[in-house]
Amino acid sequence: MIIDTLDHADLLDLGPRFAKAFAWLRDPANAALPAGHHVIETAPDGTETIFANVQAYDTRDPADCPLEFHRKYADIQFLFTGNEAIGWRPLTADLAVTKPYDAAADIGFVAGAGTAIPFPANGFFVLFPQDAHAPGQRTPAATHVKKAIVKVLL
Repeated sequence: MIIDTLDHADLLDLGPRFAKAFAWLRDPANAALPAGHHVIETAPDGTETIFANVQAYDTRDPADCPLEFHRKYADIQFLFTGNEAIGWRPLTADLAVTKPYDAAADIGFVAGAGTAIPFPANGFFVLFPQDAHAPGQRTPAATHVKKAIVKVLL
């Protein structure tokens, strides 16, 4: 996991897809996009190599935010508005699977709780396959957020 601010994103050397994803997050026009799926880059074979899921919701009690994990895509989670924490812990073999990994959706769920880490101002989280994470947590009161989860094919 990486936690930082968009001001420092160019210092990370994660490759051209991540650079393009961070550029997309920096474009103020994207904060006005409606909730939904937005393709940023597609490979010649039609595979979406970078896309954003824009979401708007009310944050929840941490107990209502299950730990999830992905295998094909990294997440870059960024808040346009509101406050939120993400629960995080390493994805280890001792975590009981509560919903098996779905390759088509690139998501699975495990039992347990993570350490709640609030978003820094203008900050993002990069979450990799080894990161079990539980987004959407209130900090401490529930707030309405608008968020982009930019998915980067690994």
